[in-house]
Amino acid sequence: MQNSFERQIVRHQAVKARCEAKSEVWRHSPAFQNAFEDYCACLENLVFLLPANGVFNSVTKVIELELQVADTILTTELDALMEQFRSMDAPFVADYAAARSAGSAEENPAAMLASAT
Repeated sequence: MQNSFERQIVRHQAVKARCEAKSEVWRHSPAFQNAFEDYCACLENLVFLLPANGVFNSVTKVIELELQVADTILTTELDALMEQFRSMDAPFVADYAAARSAGSAEENPAAMLASAT
């Protein structure tokens, strides 16, 4: 299961890296800034917790919850806000979409936990 979590975190880190690389596109959007800060905080928690995965079952539950929060921020906030940047930097929006969709269809935290038990 740790590999599944790691793949999801790699996907989220790819989204984060693309957003950080083009901060000049979105830095004037307070809504995007706030959502991105929350997203980055979730990723920091995940990176901190991942090495302990498999040691305690409760850590696995926390990782699942953090992944769900990161996915929620990604799908309900960042994705919706991203469209406003298409006219400013279409390649950035395309890179974001590519990073965003990498592995997202097969990696559902609830499904991963269900298949691991």
